[in-house]
Amino acid sequence: MTEQQAIYTEQEFLPEYKNNPLIEALPPILEDSGKVIDMLSHNDGHHDGERQLSSQHRMHCVLRLFRYFQPLEQHIDIEQRFSLCIRQGYLHRSPLSPDYAMALADGHKVIKSGSYILPIEYNPTGSGFTIIGLSGIGKTSAVTRVLNLYPQVIVHSRYHDTPLILKQIVWLKLECPHDGLVKGLCMEFFGAVDRAAGTNYFEMYAKRASTIDILMLRMEQIARLHCVGVLVIDEIQHLTLAKGGGSEKMLNFLVTLVNKIGIPVVLIGTTLAMEVLQSKFRQARRSSGHQGDLLWDRMKNDTSWDIFVSTMWKNQWTRQIVLINDEFKNALYYESQGIADIAVKLYAMAQIRAIGLQTDIITPDDFHIVASEKLGLVKPALDALRSGDKKRIAAIGDIAPISIEDYYMAYLSMLPPATESVPEKRTEITLSEQVVLKLLEMGIEPTQAKRLVGKAMAGNTGKKTLAGLILKAVTLYASESENTKQDSDDGGAPNDVREASGYDGMKAAGLVGKPL
Repeated sequence: MTEQQAIYTEQEFLPEYKNNPLIEALPPILEDSGKVIDMLSHNDGHHDGERQLSSQHRMHCVLRLFRYFQPLEQHIDIEQRFSLCIRQGYLHRSPLSPDYAMALADGHKVIKSGSYILPIEYNPTGSGFTIIGLSGIGKTSAVTRVLNLYPQVIVHSRYHDTPLILKQIVWLKLECPHDGLVKGLCMEFFGAVDRAAGTNYFEMYAKRASTIDILMLRMEQIARLHCVGVLVIDEIQHLTLAKGGGSEKMLNFLVTLVNKIGIPVVLIGTTLAMEVLQSKFRQARRSSGHQGDLLWDRMKNDTSWDIFVSTMWKNQWTRQIVLINDEFKNALYYESQGIADIAVKLYAMAQIRAIGLQTDIITPDDFHIVASEKLGLVKPALDALRSGDKKRIAAIGDIAPISIEDYYMAYLSMLPPATESVPEKRTEITLSEQVVLKLLEMGIEPTQAKRLVGKAMAGNTGKKTLAGLILKAVTLYASESENTKQDSDDGGAPNDVREASGYDGMKAAGLVGKPL
């Protein structure tokens, strides 16, 4: 749960945004695209001296690549779209307005009555847009990073002199259920709200035997109550799997959220979603909002690709430094076809292979070798993209995600043990340990034996020998026993060291004349 207390900023330039606590509590509108790039970028990078680390350590460093993120033009576009649609969606939804209280009251009445008649429209201004593109090009990562520029939850307690008790949820991101059913989306919505705002709606509503109509109404009411700024639904192509008109019901429900409540809805999906959205989305223009759909294509082998690869190239942990050139860029583009996720993983796997084989240098051919080893599942899709055939490209479904865990472990297992690994087992017994063992053989308790040896070692400032330390320890033991012993009926055992004293006692205890 990420939340912050509301801090209101007066909206100086846009009068329609003034005196609206939902808008005034948002971060400022970003005007500088350079600042947007800086805020979205993430690159842990290579640090001085890391090339000299052991192979095992450098293998760990390579995994930093999976946190690498380089913003491009599309990311600036997406940031501006969210900035606009969140604020526009809040225009007529101020919690201080009579309409807000009226909408909540009407929604409550509808739920209580069980009539399922939706409340009247309250001048909604919600819009939204869709993002459609191939798997792996970075749609979800981009949206997640843009959303993280905003606090997910803003806690209001007082707006100037007016009490305002409200947990405003600026954004919610859900994944379309695999079966494309509305009930699954409602369940995920309740859980997402609970995680964001610390509520227990899932416990209250999801576990009851409620109809889909009731769940939908409760979802709408919660969205009103918490002033949800934008609802993002990823993997919208799952609607193609919905049976019995499920996809149409889902899309109609999303339109209702826009029309009746004013919540902007952003849909994200692969090219498979195009058919569903175009053929079944009632008043399909609603999905585009005022901003139009964003059809996100893979990177071309142009300036954007050059920026992406050149920045990523600094994350290199082979012993030998390899400078970027056109041969590397072209080889990586050929194998990845400009799909960011595949490109990053190919670059990581090429380094993993070089470190694992201890060649410690990468070449353009390594990208082709790694692709042949690991990209078998996505080869048909990549071949379609290479062909340029629009029909083959349009037929591409989801590109299977590439997991490199097995690849990583296979090459990690090839590495010899590090030289600074586990030290050899110590076989020698120290002098003090030998004395302790002798005392244990004499029946002295382990704790007491260690204590006596410690005193003997501390009291012997000259050359320490085994026989001398044993004699000193036994003498200490006998002296202590003499001071604390009490009368015994049997007078003690014949060879009990507790009765030993001086040379005669040592001899009687069997310690004199025996090799130690």
